[in-house]
Amino acid sequence: MKENLIRSIELGVILSAGYMGAITTIQTTLYAKILGKIKGSFLGELLKNYIPYFDLAFISLVLITVFYLWRKGDGTSFSRIFNINMLLFFSAVLDFSSFNWIGLIFNLTPSFEVNAYWVFGVGLLLQMAYLFLRYTMRFRYTRDELLGRGASPDDIDQVSRGQMGYLTMLVLITTGLTVGIFLAVPYIDQAIRQPLQELKNQHLFIGFIVVMGISATLIFYLRGAVAQEEIKEKPPGEEPVLSPEA
Repeated sequence: MKENLIRSIELGVILSAGYMGAITTIQTTLYAKILGKIKGSFLGELLKNYIPYFDLAFISLVLITVFYLWRKGDGTSFSRIFNINMLLFFSAVLDFSSFNWIGLIFNLTPSFEVNAYWVFGVGLLLQMAYLFLRYTMRFRYTRDELLGRGASPDDIDQVSRGQMGYLTMLVLITTGLTVGIFLAVPYIDQAIRQPLQELKNQHLFIGFIVVMGISATLIFYLRGAVAQEEIKEKPPGEEPVLSPEA
């Protein structure tokens, strides 16, 4: 798989995620409140002929920004794309939050123009887009490294093809598991609600499970990070050489 094709796929993923994030934002209560404030201010009188085009201008600004960051193609730019997308998504999450602190400040009453399934789908898309971009960035670094070692372009393209196949499978499996958990949560809640109600100290039991889960996740993450650092710091001469079995 050619690097130009990988970059083109990256662009498609980035523009899709940015567009969905922007479309979701303009349907939120916070965006409507900000737009109402602009209309009621002196800017509203100056921009009254252009206010109907604010939504289009906002979407265009998001797409131009993420396109510019995609052109850079480095890890910092991809992280900024993810931050922009999550900032756009934040306003939609607030509409479904039980503690909308932004709403307390600006006196917002959530009015749902999108449902929970839409918000979940967009959030999943943004997360999968970031996962995809993180891996494709590593794939491009691998291509450069192999090229520097004298590998042939055909061999490099074959390696990239295998990597993209693995990434596609990873994204599909992760998406499927996430959707499955999302759909199963209401049934799990019904199944454990009655046993938990019979416990005297529910908050202690649930808190203990949550703390243990977070601790285990943190330990696995740190051990993986340490292992990766040890591999990076190991001199090339110390790498194990696998010899064919007799």
